[in-house]
Amino acid sequence: MRSCEIFIEGIGAARAVEKLAQGGVPVLAAYVQKKGVVVRVDGKDREKVFAILRGSCYNGKNVRFSGVLRAVRLLGKQAGLLIGAAVFACAVLFFQSRVLRIEVVGSGAYYRSEVLGALARNGTEMFSPPPGDRAAVTAEILSLPRVSFCSLSHEGGVLTVRVEVSDDALPLAGGNLLIPADGVVESLTVLSGTARVSVGDRVQAGAVAVENVTAIGEETLPVTVIAGVRVRYTVDAEYAGSEAYALAQAYLDHGEIEGLLTEKTGTGWRVTGEALACAALNLG
Repeated sequence: MRSCEIFIEGIGAARAVEKLAQGGVPVLAAYVQKKGVVVRVDGKDREKVFAILRGSCYNGKNVRFSGVLRAVRLLGKQAGLLIGAAVFACAVLFFQSRVLRIEVVGSGAYYRSEVLGALARNGTEMFSPPPGDRAAVTAEILSLPRVSFCSLSHEGGVLTVRVEVSDDALPLAGGNLLIPADGVVESLTVLSGTARVSVGDRVQAGAVAVENVTAIGEETLPVTVIAGVRVRYTVDAEYAGSEAYALAQAYLDHGEIEGLLTEKTGTGWRVTGEALACAALNLG
């Protein structure tokens, strides 16, 4: 069976291994280079790899087909590098099979604490496998007041629980929309309320992004905030353990990290880059 090697470059190119796995392309081998990562896939998956990378922040090039003999020679010359890459790939696949983040979405997202409780009672928490008995979890969530629909899906380490309620007249959340992290405002959507920040402003966590008032002429009246904000902030964190564990923990803590860099320290690995923190009130 012929395979092909594809050089992938871009910000955090090593995470392309995870992206390909999510897209259903088995990665036969992977090894990191200075400006990217080389992945080996079955020749029949070559076009699918480029389709997955198209439109992303990664670029694939330098396709090189190889047979069994070349693979053996490459293994002899770069055994240490390949073993390290294989360990990294295995770590990525392992963490993909675990729950790294839990997202509760839908009109019943305000039941987040109850959903987390139901998951925990059925043995699902951070770094655990996804729920084995989804029917039991779904039944418990459906027993909550007004809940009419519930579904669970697990992909790329993210367990998504969709909860919908049947009462469209439920009261909206009150209060102001607050800044979720220290950083720079990346985007701001305001359907109701008065914005107190603008895109590009440097802000601090806890500051008011959108206030629950509106001005009508010279009069200021209270309103319900319907708005969302995204803040770009600097990631600079150190984690004990292996590089693969540090990357997984950083993903858990911060989600997607742009300009991702890792540096070996005396006690573990330092992870730096930029990430987005999001907050919304009565929006979606």
